[in-house]
Amino acid sequence: MPPHPMKTITGIRSASGQVPACRVLMITQATVDGVAVCVRDLVRMAVDSGYDVTVACPSTGDLAAWVTEGGAVWEPLEMRRSPHPGDILAMARARRLVRSHALVHLHSSKAGALGRLALASLGRRRPPSVFTPHGWSWLVGGWLAPAYRLIERIMIPVTTAVVAVSDEERLHGQAVLGSRAARIEVNPNGVDVSRFCPQGPAASRAGDPLVVCVGRLCHARAPDVAVAALALMRTRGVRLRLVGDGEHRAAIETQISALGLDGRVELVGIRADTAPELRAADVVVVPSRYDGMALVLLEAMACGAAIVATRVPGSSALGAAGVLVPVEDPRSLAREVDALLADPDRRRSLGFAARQRVVEQYSLQRSLEGILRLWQNLGARPASDVPDTNTLPRNASAEKPGTSRQRRRPVES
Repeated sequence: MPPHPMKTITGIRSASGQVPACRVLMITQATVDGVAVCVRDLVRMAVDSGYDVTVACPSTGDLAAWVTEGGAVWEPLEMRRSPHPGDILAMARARRLVRSHALVHLHSSKAGALGRLALASLGRRRPPSVFTPHGWSWLVGGWLAPAYRLIERIMIPVTTAVVAVSDEERLHGQAVLGSRAARIEVNPNGVDVSRFCPQGPAASRAGDPLVVCVGRLCHARAPDVAVAALALMRTRGVRLRLVGDGEHRAAIETQISALGLDGRVELVGIRADTAPELRAADVVVVPSRYDGMALVLLEAMACGAAIVATRVPGSSALGAAGVLVPVEDPRSLAREVDALLADPDRRRSLGFAARQRVVEQYSLQRSLEGILRLWQNLGARPASDVPDTNTLPRNASAEKPGTSRQRRRPVES
């Protein structure tokens, strides 16, 4: 009889003790918004390509459900965004998971720190790994920024490869990490240009000029800057629609009242599909304080929107197809939005150019194929009996009833 597979405390290995090359572990603390969407799309394409994917992340948010819908295995790994005593337990659990996979891909700074501590504890036995910061930790600023820079300098040698999602993100990394940043390569984010497109339903709106801002109501996405800019605009009757929710909602509501903007700011909450909101806008603003490459920027470009964004990493994706303003400058934001609202021909021209640029350079297919090529270069290979990476990630909501792609791995002892 052939030998039975060897089952270890951390996973299932072959009879030779080797982890199958198709087993990939992704770890992330972020379970909503941009990072979670990036992980979701990567899961779908990796599973379709023959990888055996596990995602370890907190139980809150959307990602756990997306993972199982995408045909991967979800492992609960509770983490908080800020440093917390529970990080010790999370690191220990991550260590057990890491040992049973052929490659580890860490997404965002918190997972990057805990995951690399887990990898480092394994010494030479650790599998190859990839770290995608999705915006460097120190860009948040504050008193912890120097500590974040130091941690990254210490931990980057643990990682086999680092993926920056924009050229600017790599430059920020090089400025802090010096010669150790040589392992950073750029693989830009991408967007599904068939789902996000100018054609399709638009959200309802009044006849007044409409500015739309999509994103979590938090410090990084800077909805408060958009509200402050609205108070400075000269266009009569202009309205601002904030699409999203988050920890700063109460502060935004207070700001709206303090600036006398009641009735002119629409807080519409989270939308499962933001494309109709982007299509409804006269102008889309992306006022981020920091970023790697904002997905909402690419989504707005794909929808053919006229865009005013801040100069943060990734905003160069706009090129000449939009307007860039300084970070934390509501006056400049207001001035440029007013100019676009007064010039419908320019809005149409910019929207056409933005759509063309994103289709040519920032498609989701192109972005995901770049990551899978990196995995293969690091030794992670898809199962041989599954087709290669020639299809876009499937939309689980579009599948026929009874064709669930969920898989469950046996409980490992």
